Amino acid sequence: MANTTGMLLFTLLIYAAIIYGAVQLIKYFIRYGIDYYFKKLAESQGPKED
Repeated sequence: MANTTGMLLFTLLIYAAIIYGAVQLIKYFIRYGIDYYFKKLAESQGPKED
C-alpha cells in the first residue's frame, strides 16, 4: 500500500513540475512577444517630429 501511495505522489509531483514549467514557458513567450511587438511598433512609427 505504501509503495503505491509513494508512486502516486511521485507521479503527481512529476505532473506538477511539467505544468509549472509549461506555465513559466508560456509566461516567458507572452512577455517576450509583448516586448517584441512594442519594439516593432516603435520602429515602424520612426522618429517623431514635434
